[in-house]
Amino acid sequence: MENINRLKQAIKGLSAEDAKSMLFLLLSNSELSEEKMRAMQQSIIKIGEEEQVTKNAQTVHIVFGDSPGGSLSIAMRDTDYELTEEIIVLPDILSVGPVKDLHIEVGIEDRFRWFQERYILEDDGLEHYMHGMLKAVEKVMNISSNQDIVIWTCQNAHEQTGLRLVLAWLKDKLNTVFVLDTFTAFHEIYTYPQLVEECYPKTSGEVTSENLRLFYEQYELRPLQKAKRQALCKEGLLMLANEKNIIRTWEHQELWYNLDESRDDSFIIECAQRMYLEDGKVEYRKSARLIGEVLGHMEQFVGGKWIEYRLRSLIEQGVFSYKGNLKAMRYYEVKLNDEYLTNH
Repeated sequence: MENINRLKQAIKGLSAEDAKSMLFLLLSNSELSEEKMRAMQQSIIKIGEEEQVTKNAQTVHIVFGDSPGGSLSIAMRDTDYELTEEIIVLPDILSVGPVKDLHIEVGIEDRFRWFQERYILEDDGLEHYMHGMLKAVEKVMNISSNQDIVIWTCQNAHEQTGLRLVLAWLKDKLNTVFVLDTFTAFHEIYTYPQLVEECYPKTSGEVTSENLRLFYEQYELRPLQKAKRQALCKEGLLMLANEKNIIRTWEHQELWYNLDESRDDSFIIECAQRMYLEDGKVEYRKSARLIGEVLGHMEQFVGGKWIEYRLRSLIEQGVFSYKGNLKAMRYYEVKLNDEYLTNH
């Protein structure tokens, strides 16, 4: 009887998206064994209890990307923070792609279709994105008025875009908001001049879970001032209204926007040229190696899927030749065609 009561309470606390997922699972497995039914009941109870904990959380952390989100979860695991902190993860790289109306389902679906037209993604990856974004936006919108908010960001277009979008979503809320910039926190706590020159960390995802907890505990967090919050919110609202805002760059402490999807193509070619020069020979290389080379030297943070999309575009343009199957980067190799081996 106790388990039934817990199940009832858990079901009441489920979000709409979690309820839909559970219902779909139930209907698609109409002949569930007793063991699987019990397992499903326990999953519902666990989700419901987690939802109840987050409703009672004193502080809500908003993080951009699965990598820093996972690291922050590890940082707070098995500590008292599990009872006082909630983590909301937006599972996306926001430096590329449309963000118009990203606070509502139609905007998320439009962005999802934009990815479908360009990226090669596994079906479960697309479903993960849709469900994760819908759930994250819903959670942000439902933050209680008595909860403090910590937005984690860094010196890159991806997280700076996220910061502005979230503040736009929160425009009617009076919660105290703190911004924790992991680049600033790292160099305030540590003294590594060389890492400053190398712009490390480029993203919060590069920071260890131990350092994330250290930043939260030792870096002096101050409430975001009203004028600064309003200015960032205004930028976010403009993004949500602009369907032409596709490519975002972080330069001189500002976001810059353009429509040119080929922006990074010349850099990809330069990286291939340098790779051949260092190796001393021109031959087919794993596409993943070139993509890694590009990401390692690139000032902006755009993610591997974007670079792989641009690499396939360059193959279509005759800049690169390839061997293998283009269905995933691990299945093909590329070689820069002769006329592009040196700078023109």
